[in-house]
Amino acid sequence: MAGNRGAAVPRVATPVIVFLVVIALVFAAFSLLHGQFLSARNLTNLLRHASIFSIFALGVLFVVVVGHFDLSFYLVCGLAGMTTSWLIAVEVPAPWSVGVGLVVGALFGIANGVAIGRWKLPDMVTTIGTGAVAWGFAWIYSKGSYIWQNARTSGILLLNDGTILRLPVPVVFMLGTYLLALLAVHRSRFGRGFYATGENRVAAVFSGVHVEAFIVAAFTICAVLTSMGAILSNASQGAGSVRVGMVFLLPAYATVFLGSAVFRKATVHGTLVASLFISLMLNGFTLMAVPYYYSDLIVGIVLIVALALSSDTLSRLRESLRRAGRRREEGRETEPVAGPLAGTGGQP
Repeated sequence: MAGNRGAAVPRVATPVIVFLVVIALVFAAFSLLHGQFLSARNLTNLLRHASIFSIFALGVLFVVVVGHFDLSFYLVCGLAGMTTSWLIAVEVPAPWSVGVGLVVGALFGIANGVAIGRWKLPDMVTTIGTGAVAWGFAWIYSKGSYIWQNARTSGILLLNDGTILRLPVPVVFMLGTYLLALLAVHRSRFGRGFYATGENRVAAVFSGVHVEAFIVAAFTICAVLTSMGAILSNASQGAGSVRVGMVFLLPAYATVFLGSAVFRKATVHGTLVASLFISLMLNGFTLMAVPYYYSDLIVGIVLIVALALSSDTLSRLRESLRRAGRRREEGRETEPVAGPLAGTGGQP
């Protein structure tokens, strides 16, 4: 038993170590290719963007863990961000505006969770529909135009420009949300319910897990976190944008599945490390003036490879190859040995 346990550790640790080495090599490559990469200004911008992006990815993680997909979050968060910006424009205090924006996002998350978890509607079709509804509502505020009124005087820009203990506010938000998620998902019975729901729903029900409640909770958490990410992103731009979430759809899923491929399971810490890697690549591409479609191309490839590595496909392929090898070995062992009387029927 001890030997098997010791052998299992390297199999899990090796891909993590390799991935960390890859991150270090990418960091070193961008440092050599562009002189401004290591500047204090760029590293600060990298941290701010990585923090916002990580919050989006963390929200998506909860939905993936329960075995579903949410294709509405990037539109719902746009509605939440526009709601916040519109309220600020009509001179509602920033804390109240942010709170109302998060409530709007949460309502859409609850609607998704109830429709999918309780009514058993297909997740992709349902979330496409709710996303379209949110997209339409978001355009009503300004017909798609930016909302920038009162942004400078309301204090909302402190969500991007402010610091807490010398750390940018988005970084503090990211560290706080990831710490809470780590404790909730990996260190509590509540978190085990998410994994039980996603891995084997029937067994989870017989174990006393309220599957429907965990699905609703996952979609709600996803909507709230991505709405917060959209509000932080709008604060970094100084204006509310209806399209704020559109750039996060593909990278968020690529991040979750990349972390799942490296850590052999969708985890909070795996998502954090993968989000830092994706943010590092996007930042480097931006500095080097790489066209955005090449960035999308690379992130898309990362998503496809991560999906393949995180699925059971490779495991089944390896197992089938092992079985084929065992059959060949067994065939050689049972194959009759040709003797001097072979082929003569035993007659001299």
